[in-house]
Amino acid sequence: MFYWIYDLPNWLLFAIFTGTAVAIAWLGLWTLRPVMRALFAKEAEGDRNGLIELVLTGTGLFYGLLLGLIAAATYSTYSEADITVGAEATALGALYRDVSSYPEPARARLRADVEGYTRYIITEAWPQQRRGVVPERGVALTDQLQAHLTAFEPKTPGQEAIHAEALRQYNTFVEKRRLRLGAVTAGLPAPLWWVLALGAVINLALVCMLEVKAIAAHLLISALFAVFVAMMIFLIAVMDHPFRGEFSIAPDDFELMQTTLFHE
Repeated sequence: MFYWIYDLPNWLLFAIFTGTAVAIAWLGLWTLRPVMRALFAKEAEGDRNGLIELVLTGTGLFYGLLLGLIAAATYSTYSEADITVGAEATALGALYRDVSSYPEPARARLRADVEGYTRYIITEAWPQQRRGVVPERGVALTDQLQAHLTAFEPKTPGQEAIHAEALRQYNTFVEKRRLRLGAVTAGLPAPLWWVLALGAVINLALVCMLEVKAIAAHLLISALFAVFVAMMIFLIAVMDHPFRGEFSIAPDDFELMQTTLFHE
């Protein structure tokens, strides 16, 4: 996968995808028109388009289904990652409120742990995720939070209830954190990208092989088809890695918690 595309703004990436597709279509058109005329010189008029349309109907149908299914699956993965981030921040915020009911000095220590982890997520972990790097320092911060949390020994039934809820929120937080880290490197496998690219080229070539007497009309038809295919592939590419590129998941939930709950 060409990860450098995620360093580009979306408008430029869209222009590259569509421009490249149109260039390939027009190059194929100028190359294939004389070749197809020579190959079908002895065939009756209309036989060429009939045969190509038969093939294009099949390839176009299966390729369209493939594009649609992959686009839907990619968006589903993107949405799940976004929900996971929100759930992680929610569990962390609930944990912060729970430990705020602890007696001192456990309360101050645990609140500082949660605040420090949140700052780390916003300032350090998220920039690394946008580069496709799985952040590692969060393990030590999570272990520290766990050590301080499990070290607390409740002395009243009320403290026992709050401590049990805090442990439950901590476990939820750890679970969602692990899912978020797994989504950092998630993406379509390389063979699937090759199938998408070759499928696009094959369908563009078939469109270019059609017999259209007016060259301007043929250029327009092939360009429109190329732009549509490029738009679908662009959509899949920008959502393929949920934390990379301009169209990526932001740490808004953590930032909101920092300003409203921590008042930082």
